[in-house]
Amino acid sequence: MDQNEKAILKRIENIRQEIVEFHQKLVQIPSENPPSNYKEISNFTKSKMEEIGLSPKIKRKNVVGTYGNENGKSLIFYGHLDTVEAFKGWSKDPFGGELIENRIYGRGSSDDKSCVTAELFAVKTLKDLGINLNGKIDIAAVVDEETGGLRGAEYLLNSGIISGDACLLGDAPAGAPIGYTGGAIFVTFTVNGKQAHGMNHPDVPEPYRDEHSGINTIQRMVKLMNFLLELKEDLNKNVTKYPFPPGFPSKVSDINLAEIHGGNKITTVPKKCFLHCSINTIPEQKVEPIKQKIMEHIDQMKKEDPLLDITVQMPIVFDPGLIDEDSKFAKVVQNVTKQVYGEPKEFATFIPTTDAHWFQERGIHTILIGSIRPENKVHAEDEFVYIEDLLDLVKIYALTAYRYLK
Repeated sequence: MDQNEKAILKRIENIRQEIVEFHQKLVQIPSENPPSNYKEISNFTKSKMEEIGLSPKIKRKNVVGTYGNENGKSLIFYGHLDTVEAFKGWSKDPFGGELIENRIYGRGSSDDKSCVTAELFAVKTLKDLGINLNGKIDIAAVVDEETGGLRGAEYLLNSGIISGDACLLGDAPAGAPIGYTGGAIFVTFTVNGKQAHGMNHPDVPEPYRDEHSGINTIQRMVKLMNFLLELKEDLNKNVTKYPFPPGFPSKVSDINLAEIHGGNKITTVPKKCFLHCSINTIPEQKVEPIKQKIMEHIDQMKKEDPLLDITVQMPIVFDPGLIDEDSKFAKVVQNVTKQVYGEPKEFATFIPTTDAHWFQERGIHTILIGSIRPENKVHAEDEFVYIEDLLDLVKIYALTAYRYLK
C-alpha cells in the first residue's frame, strides 16, 4: 500500500460523519419507481457533485459527472437513484433515514443509494487529496433501473454520455466482487377473449358453443402457467458451478410468476388476462433456448385451441455475463477487496437482474460490488444498510479508481 492509498483510507475515515449524514439525506428523498418522480433527488445529487467540484449535467433525470482526463483508460462509476415502492408494513419511516446503532434505515438505503453515496465520496476523496489520475471517471447516478434501465443506463450508453473501458457497478451483495451474472427474460403474456355471462353464455366446447358464448382468458392463462411451472422445475435442476456470496442461495435458474390480472366480476367470463413473469438464469444457461421453448409451446397451444388469442412481449432479454479474471481491471478489484475486507475474495455470482448487462453487451469490463446482505430487507419493509458496508464501498470505489487509473 503506497502513501496515496494510506491517505485515501485515512481521509474516508475522517469524513465518516459527513458520509453518513449525506446518505441519510439521500434516503429521505423519495424516488420510488413508479411513480418515477426524480426531480428532487436528481437536483440534490447534482448539487453534491457541484460541491465536490465537478461540472455535472442532468440527462433525463440521470446525473452524470466526470473527473480526470482523457490521457489513459476510462472507468465508469455506477449507482442507481430509483427504488422500488416503499410498500406497507414498516416499523420505521421509509423515508426517515433513521440512524439506529450501526444502521441507516429507509427505502433505498442499501439498494442502491448506498452506491450513489459511495461513488460521490470516492471521487470527493480523490479530488480533495489532489490525486492525479491517468485517465477519467464517468460518475453516473442513474434512474429507471427498477424498470429495466431503458431510460437510464441504456440511454446514457447509447447516447455516448458515458463511456469507459471498465465499470464498477453497485447494486450487488457486500463482501465479495461479483464477476459472474445471470441472464434474464422479462415477459408479459396477454390473452384476449370474449366477455359473456358466466352462466347463460359460458366458455363451453363444441357442439354447445354459439355466437353468444364467451372466451375465458383466465382459463387459458392457467394452461400456460402450468407449462411455465413445469419449465421452472426443469430449470431448477441445473446448479451453477460458480461461487455465491454467503447467504445468497439462489444457485439455479428460475421462473417467477410475478403479477397477474384478469376478469372483473364473479358472474362474468373474463375478457382479458395479463401475466408478468421474470426468468433468471445461472451463468451457464443461455436464454435463447428458454425463449424458444416458450414460443414453441405457445404455437402448440394455438393449434389445440383455435379460440386462443395470445400475445407475448419480451422487452428485456439478455444473456449471462462472465468477467475475464486475468484482465487488469479484475485483478485491481480483487486486490482492492482483499485490502478492504482483510482477506482474499474470489469472484462470486449474482443472478438477480441489474443494469450490468447494458455495459457487458458493449464490451465494457463490468464488476459489481454493493452493500446488500441477506438481512438488509431490500425490496421489503424496514430496509437498512450497515454503516461499515457503506464506508467499505467508498473505500472500494476510491481505491479501484486510483489503482486502475494511476
